[in-house]
Amino acid sequence: MEKIRKHKKKILVGFLILIVLVCAGFGGYKYYQYYQNTRFENSNWLNRHISLTQNDEGIYEVETDEDIDIFNLVYQAVIESKINDLKNDDYSIENPLIIYNPYGTGSLSYYVYLGESYDNLSYKVSTDGYADYSHDLGDNKEYQLVGFIPGETNTLSITDGNITFETEITTPKIEEDIDIQVEKTDGDSDNELTDGLYTVLGHDKNYEANIYLYDNEGILRNELVLNDYRADRIIFDDGYMYYPYESRGIMKVDSLGKIVEMYDLGKYRMHHDMILDGNKLVILVDEVGSDTKEDVIITLDLESGDVKKVVDMKDLLPELYEKAILPEDNETLDWIHLNCLTLKGDDLILSAREISTIVYVSDYETNPTIKYLITDESMLEGTSYDDLLYDKTGDFVDTAGQHSVTYIPGESDSEYYLIMFNNNYGSIVTRPDFEWTNYPGVGTYEEGDTSYFYMYKINEDDGTYELEDSLEIPYSSIVSSVQFVDDNLVVGSGMDNSFGEYDESGDLISQFRYGAKKYAYRVFKYSFDNWFN
Repeated sequence: MEKIRKHKKKILVGFLILIVLVCAGFGGYKYYQYYQNTRFENSNWLNRHISLTQNDEGIYEVETDEDIDIFNLVYQAVIESKINDLKNDDYSIENPLIIYNPYGTGSLSYYVYLGESYDNLSYKVSTDGYADYSHDLGDNKEYQLVGFIPGETNTLSITDGNITFETEITTPKIEEDIDIQVEKTDGDSDNELTDGLYTVLGHDKNYEANIYLYDNEGILRNELVLNDYRADRIIFDDGYMYYPYESRGIMKVDSLGKIVEMYDLGKYRMHHDMILDGNKLVILVDEVGSDTKEDVIITLDLESGDVKKVVDMKDLLPELYEKAILPEDNETLDWIHLNCLTLKGDDLILSAREISTIVYVSDYETNPTIKYLITDESMLEGTSYDDLLYDKTGDFVDTAGQHSVTYIPGESDSEYYLIMFNNNYGSIVTRPDFEWTNYPGVGTYEEGDTSYFYMYKINEDDGTYELEDSLEIPYSSIVSSVQFVDDNLVVGSGMDNSFGEYDESGDLISQFRYGAKKYAYRVFKYSFDNWFN
C-alpha cells in the first residue's frame, strides 16, 4: 500500500509539474505574441533596430535588421527624429543631405535638406536613355524629389541659377513588374499636354496594387506604396494627400512623404471612391458582414477620426433592391454597385453601375432622399420610381455601366453639367432577364465597338437632361475614368490598357498604352505641387 501511495504521489506531482510547464509555456507564448505585436509600437525598440546609413554615393538609406511595417505612426516619428539628428550638421545647396525614401511611401523619391531656403530653386533628373525630368521648387529648406528611374544611375542637379549641385544616384529597382516607360502615340492635335503626372490607380489587381506616376513622356517617375489595397483617388488638401493604404484604412501624408495620420474605418471596407466635403471624407464602402455590398456611404471626420454611416441605398431604393437576384456562387448581393460620387452643395450625385443609373441624393448627411434618377425608363420597369425619372431631351442612348460621374457648375444652381465615362457596357447580373433593347450598340465584357465621353446638361427646373457633348473613346466594359484638367480631357480606358489626353475640340493630343494582364482601374492626372511648393 505504501508503495502504491508513493507511486500515486509521484504521478500527481508529475501531473502538477506538467500543468505548470504548460501554463508557463502558454504564458510565454502569449507574451511572445504580445511582444511581436507591440514591438513596432515601441519607439525605443524601433530606435535600436533602425539606422540611417550613408552608401558609397553619399546617399543615406534606411537600414533595419527586421522586416518593419512602414504603416505605423511610431515608425514614422522615429524616422523623422533620426532625420532631425542628421540635420544638426551643416548643409547647403552645395552640400545637401539626401536620403532615399526615408518614410517608405515613395519608392522612387529622395528627401533633400538644403540647410536654408533659396530663391529661384529648381532641380533636374537626367538618365541615359530617358528624357530629363525637371521641376521648380518653392522656398523651403527640405523637399521630396521624384523623377528617378529605378535600377539606373540618375544624375541629380539642383540649382538656384548661381550655384549648381550635381551628383550621381543609383536608384533601387522596384519590386513589381511594371512598365518603366509606356508606349506613347501622338494624336492629331497640336495642343500641349497639361502639366502633372498621370496617376495609374489599381494596376492589375484590387489589392496590393501600388500607385504609379507617369510623366508626359510616359516615363515612370514615382511609385506610391500601399499595404493591401488599391487606391481609387488621391485627395489633396492644405498641402497634404489623403489616400487609402488598405481597404479599411486611409492615411494623411505630408509633402515629404511622412505619414502624419492614419484613419481606421472599422467595420467598413472601402471601394471605388471618396471625396472631400469640408473637414470630412465621404466614402463608398461595404459594410462587413452584410448580405449586400457596394451600397453604403460613410463619412470620416478628419479631425476626430469618427466614422458615421450616412446612406444605405437599400433604404432609398428598396424596390430596385428587391428586384435583384443573388447570382450562383456569390455570397453577397451586388445589386446597385456604386462606383463614384460627386458633391453638389449638401447633396451627392452617385453612379450606380449595376443599374446603369445616375442617382441624385439630397441632404445626404441629415436627411438623405432621392431627388431624381437618370436612366432609361426600361431600367425602372416594375417599380414606382417613374416620378423620379428625369426626362430625356434629344435622341441619344443612355449610359450603360458608366463611371466617373463628375459635377461641373453651370449657368445656375439648377442648371449644370455632369461628365462621365459611358462604358456602353450592357450587363446587369443581378437581373438576368433584363433586355437591353433600348441600348443599341452596347458591348460585352470582352468586346465592344466604342465607349464614350458624355456630358449631360441637367435642368432641375423642368426635370430634364440632354446630351451636351460626346466623344468616342477606347472601349472599356468596366473600370475607367474621365477628368477635366484645365481645358483638356484626360481619359483612362482600363480594359483597353490605355490612357489619353484630348484637347477642348475632342482631338487626341497623346495616348499612352501600358502593359497589364487585366487593366488599371482609373487614371487621373494630378500636379503634385504639394511636393515642390
